[in-house]
Amino acid sequence: MIRITARSHTKGEYLLPEDTLLPLFVVSCGHQYHFNKDFSIHRPHGRPDYQLLYIYHGCGHFLRDGVWEKVPAGSIVLYPPRQPQIYTYLAEEDPEIYWIHFSGTHIPALLSSFRIQDSLIGIHPALEQVFEEIILELQLHKLRFQDVAGADLCRLLALINRFVQLQDKPQTDNPLIDRLIAQLHRCYMDAWDIRSMAAFCHLGIDHFSHRFKDAVGMAPMRYLTRLRMERAKELLLTETLSVSEVAGLVGYKDPLYFSRVFKKFTGISPRMFHENRRNME
Repeated sequence: MIRITARSHTKGEYLLPEDTLLPLFVVSCGHQYHFNKDFSIHRPHGRPDYQLLYIYHGCGHFLRDGVWEKVPAGSIVLYPPRQPQIYTYLAEEDPEIYWIHFSGTHIPALLSSFRIQDSLIGIHPALEQVFEEIILELQLHKLRFQDVAGADLCRLLALINRFVQLQDKPQTDNPLIDRLIAQLHRCYMDAWDIRSMAAFCHLGIDHFSHRFKDAVGMAPMRYLTRLRMERAKELLLTETLSVSEVAGLVGYKDPLYFSRVFKKFTGISPRMFHENRRNME
């Protein structure tokens, strides 16, 4: 499955000449997962903008200086403008990729300041959350959405810089929590609770809860709820499904309870969220 969003006034996913004169401009942002078949990109002349990819699960295969390199989950790949882009994802490796295209006169200084380059930074839900926020801004096209998306891009780059520096510090808790997070992303609709999450990590409930919050910055069930609500927003935005059907698909048997949770999380009911999408079309 591929989610692609782009701003409305450019042609396809590419820049118009006036876009390049802006200080900072988010061209497009997307999320690629649930591959039914292998997927490849072959751009021998690159693109006119920057592209940053975050391999959240699985891996990717990138052609670098004539040699194919397997790049694992938790990696950042940055393509400057006009740099050849040749890479592939294999369906059997269950890849999940976030990507963003951006441009602007301030970008070289930002990338230098945050020391953004190809690197292994680990799996971080905070990065996923920022990508999701940018995707939603570009989908909804609310007032000043490009300014919000640009601010989120700066936040994304700052977080990447933070996680690069944290790689030098021992993080013995991360492998257990990262494995659970990857499983939650694949099976968020299942009947998870604190007990089943702790059992998945082979930890006691209290110990697990503390370790999860230390690693992720929020309680386990809150993380699962946020994940489910992001998936629900995606379904409400991109599919012609009823609220009851969406509730079931993201793990809620009771549509009324789902609606209460969705409104508490987003500030708007699922039905109104869906109607807002229809009004944009």
